Amino acid sequence: MEGFLAFSARVKNLIDTVLGWLASVSLLVLTLFALLEIVRRYIFGLAFEWGQDAIIVGMVSAVAFYFCVTQVRRNHLVMNAFVQLAHSRGYHKTVAFSQIFVSAGIALFCGSIGITGWSTLAYSWNRDLTTYSLLIPLWPFYLILMIGFILMAVVALLQFVEDIDSFLSGKYLDAEFEAITDV
Repeated sequence: MEGFLAFSARVKNLIDTVLGWLASVSLLVLTLFALLEIVRRYIFGLAFEWGQDAIIVGMVSAVAFYFCVTQVRRNHLVMNAFVQLAHSRGYHKTVAFSQIFVSAGIALFCGSIGITGWSTLAYSWNRDLTTYSLLIPLWPFYLILMIGFILMAVVALLQFVEDIDSFLSGKYLDAEFEAITDV
């Protein structure tokens, strides 16, 4: 099990580093481009015809990648308030069961979206769908969304196995719980 935990930590660290950096750089560049578009439109009366579409598609794509990073950090799609309250009251077994339940639920939910979303990607590819400006194809956007969901499901699956191991070995009794929100 130690080998699996080391592998899981390496995978999650790689996802956190690469996707976190990619998402943050994308969001920064797209925000600067949006500001440039505002200046061009309202001061000079000019705008790129595709600018708004590129910003929207790019921002949503970057957020899709960052969802996976927040899952690695266990800050996304979790019952923080309930889990923190239960942990502070000493209900460690309830916290362990909740973490197992949440990890399994996220893995199933994101995995099902990631798998069933491929039909949308194929439809977009076959119909050559584009954004409203007709310059940006939509299939890369759908591909990024599906990759984001599948990676999130993989991370949640790794966390599910870690949570099961923690519960079976009794590590959950000694584990420190990181407070993410104020309860």
